[in-house]
Amino acid sequence: MSTAFIPARYFRALLIMLRERGLELSEPLALMGETAEFVTSQKEDFLTLAQVEALVEWAVQQTGSTALGMYLGARLNLSAHGIAGYAGLCAANLGEALRVAQRFQPLVMPMTNLVVEEHPDVSHVLIEPSVVVSEPTCQVILDTTVASIYVQGRYLYPEPWQEVSAYIPYAESRYDADALKAFSDVSIHFQASELRLTIPTQLLSYPLALANEQAFNHAVRQCEALMSAIPRPGGRAEVLRQALLNGGLPLPSLEKLAQTRHVSERTLRRQLLQEGVRWRELVTEVKMALAQQFLAAGNDSITAIALRLGYNDSANFARAFRRHCGMSPSQWRQ
Repeated sequence: MSTAFIPARYFRALLIMLRERGLELSEPLALMGETAEFVTSQKEDFLTLAQVEALVEWAVQQTGSTALGMYLGARLNLSAHGIAGYAGLCAANLGEALRVAQRFQPLVMPMTNLVVEEHPDVSHVLIEPSVVVSEPTCQVILDTTVASIYVQGRYLYPEPWQEVSAYIPYAESRYDADALKAFSDVSIHFQASELRLTIPTQLLSYPLALANEQAFNHAVRQCEALMSAIPRPGGRAEVLRQALLNGGLPLPSLEKLAQTRHVSERTLRRQLLQEGVRWRELVTEVKMALAQQFLAAGNDSITAIALRLGYNDSANFARAFRRHCGMSPSQWRQ
């Protein structure tokens, strides 16, 4: 799997944490194929699964700690998750914040899935691997996710968490006392069948101090725009989708993409059809993803966006947008 789909910012945080522990970073950066500038870069870039596994395996080997994920997750507060974290911060209550986290988890950590199960008395937050990954990387990613969720939850709900339980699918011997210190008010159960947090359902209605419906709705729209454009590992359709998204405007033609891949247009069309995708549909999908990004940014008029995307006028763009998104560009922007 060579697609770069994992947000790099969390692994920059891991590298910084390793440097604070006195480790030299030239070797892990070389294993990742990155330079020293990567550590301090502000780019919203992505890593491949192979890069993540190389870094995590090196980090565990050098530190002798399989609990690195707990330490890393404890550093990742809401602001570390960009606009998805801001949406959770502005949610009306704790339950809505968790539902937002579930919906936009691919923006935060696409190596894991969040599943929020709400029941009358006790609700669950399940954390599952979304890709096949080896150990110790799997543990580090799962631990990072659960520790970060807990840190965010403690910020949103500052009362004691004695009624919350954490079920961890690894042995207690894989963690040191300091790694679990943040969970001091939570009942922890090791070697569980799955990774989950159990929460009294009544806590989900706890109102959040920074709740703001307008800011929340705006953040959700921005997250939706980002979701439509994030890279995902996949087949030929996904490869071409990323080529379109990364090719700039005007979008590259099928002929140009075929030339760069040393195949015919007919071959690319056939490969797309084998995956149930038509070229015209793929181009429209990418145009609508870009349109949502431009509308969320709020800098250009709808006419300017239409022309930027290659439509003759705003009316043609608006019709295409409504067919694809179920509402007009101006309604979506509100």
